[in-house]
Amino acid sequence: MSVRSFIFNTTLRQTSLLRQIRLSSCWSCGKDVKNVQPSLFCGSCNALQQPPKDENYFKIMGVKESYDLDESELAKKYKELQKYLHPDKYANRKKEEQEISEKYSSLVNEAYKTLLEPLNRGIYMLRLQGKEIPEQTEVDQAFLMEIMEKNEEVENAETEKEIMELNAENKAKINSLQKEVSAAFFQGDMKKVIKLLGLMKYYTSIDTQIQLSIPNAQFYHYNLLTRVIQGVPTSIAHYPIMAQLLLDAWGTQDYVQHCAGVILTSRHVLSAAHCFQYNANTGRNYTMPKYWKIRVGSTYRTGGGALHNIKTIIPHKDFDKFFYTNDVSVVVVAKQFTFNSNVKQGSIIKQGVEIKPDSLCTLVGWGVLETDGPQPEQLQHTNLYTIDQKICAMRYNTIGAVIQDSMMCAGRVDAGGPDGCFGDSGGPLLYKGLVVGIVSFGYSCGHRYYPGVYTKVSHYTNWILRTVTCKERGHIHSRCSDRERVLRARDNAGNAAINTS
Repeated sequence: MSVRSFIFNTTLRQTSLLRQIRLSSCWSCGKDVKNVQPSLFCGSCNALQQPPKDENYFKIMGVKESYDLDESELAKKYKELQKYLHPDKYANRKKEEQEISEKYSSLVNEAYKTLLEPLNRGIYMLRLQGKEIPEQTEVDQAFLMEIMEKNEEVENAETEKEIMELNAENKAKINSLQKEVSAAFFQGDMKKVIKLLGLMKYYTSIDTQIQLSIPNAQFYHYNLLTRVIQGVPTSIAHYPIMAQLLLDAWGTQDYVQHCAGVILTSRHVLSAAHCFQYNANTGRNYTMPKYWKIRVGSTYRTGGGALHNIKTIIPHKDFDKFFYTNDVSVVVVAKQFTFNSNVKQGSIIKQGVEIKPDSLCTLVGWGVLETDGPQPEQLQHTNLYTIDQKICAMRYNTIGAVIQDSMMCAGRVDAGGPDGCFGDSGGPLLYKGLVVGIVSFGYSCGHRYYPGVYTKVSHYTNWILRTVTCKERGHIHSRCSDRERVLRARDNAGNAAINTS
C-alpha cells in the first residue's frame, strides 16, 4: 500500500468517514476492493474509486443521521473529504479518474449544502422516509398576515441597520423552529415535522429576501484579492517596502505581476501562500521558484526597479487552499536586495497584538481598480477600516465561509468601495506603518456587506521570524544561530522588525 493510501485510510478510520463496504472490483486494476474500508482509494493501485450508489448524504459525509447535527463537525468532514477528492488533485491522472473525482466532489458538495441548511436537511430526512411536504398546506391566517408584514418591512428597509435588525429577528425565528423540528424528529412525530418545516419555509423565504436586498450577495466564491478597489496613484518612494511577484504562467519567459509582497530582509519577502499553488489550467506547479521573479524599487507594474530570481518559496505547511487558513508564506531571493530610498525593510506587528475595530488602515498594491477592470500601471493605495471580527464572521457565515481567529477583516461596510482585488494578493494591510495583514480572500470586490479578509500577521509573527532566521522549509525550531537573529524593537510601535544585515 502506498504512503498516501496508508495515511489517508488511517485518518479516515479515526474520524469515521465513509464507513461503507464496496462489493465491486477496482475500475483501474480489477482487483477486489470489497474489504477495503473506507474505500475512497483502491488498496492495490491507489486509484480513486467510484462514489457509492444509493448511499444517503449522512453516510457520505460520515456524520450521524440526525436532524440535530453539529454544523462545525459537518464542515470539518467536508473539508477532509475535499482535500482528497478535489479535481485539482487529479489533473495529471487518467481521464477516468479525473471524471470520478469531478463526480465524487460534486456529490460531496451537494451533500454538504443539503445537510448544512436546517430546512433542506429536514426535507431531505423526510424524503429518506418516503414523505414530502404537501404543496398545499393549511396555514393560520394570522400567521400569513405576519409573514406578509415582515416581507413588507424587508422591502421598505432603507438602511443597513434596519436590514441587520430584521435579519437577527428572522434568524431567531428559524433557530426556534429548528429546535422544535429536532424534538419532533426525536419523538417520531412526522406530522408535526411536516407542519413545522412548512412554517420554516416562510421564514427561509424571508431570509432569502433579506440576503437579496444586499447587492451582489446572491452568489459566493473565494476570489483572490488582486486589486485596490477605489485606489489612487502613489509612488514607491512612499511605500519602499513593496515587492511585486511576477509569474511566468506558461513557461514562455513572459513574467507578469501576479501577486504582491513585503520586503522583510535583504533576502526575504512576506506574501500569501495561496499565490503558490498547482494550476490545473496550465498544468504547472507554481510552488517552484523557476516560474517566479521579484521586482523591487519600482512604482510601475511592467518595468523599472530591480528584478531578482527566487531561490526558495516557503508556504506555511498547514495552508488550506479550500478555507484559506494559514495563508502566509516567506519567499527567499537568490541575490540580496540593495537597500536605497525605494527599497527598504517593512516592519511587522508583534505576536499576539490585536488591532481594534474601526482602526484606520492603508492597503497598497497594483490590483485592479474596479471589478473586472484592468490592472493599473502605477502603484495604488487606499484607506479602509478594520471590521469587528464577530460581525465579519457572522456575515461570511451567511454564505458558508469561516472566519478564523488567524484572520482579520477590513473595508468600508457603510458604503462599500475600498478593498483589495485581483492582483493585490499577498500585499500588505498597514496600520501606522506596520504590516498587520496580508491580502487573502473575499466575496467579490469592494462589497459593503462582505469586507476583505486578511491573514492576521500577529498570529504568525513568531513563525515568520523563525522561518526567516532558521531558513528551514516549513519546520520551525529554536536551534537558530543568535548571529542570524537580529530583532529590532520600536518604542510605542508594537512591532518586531526583522534585520539580517
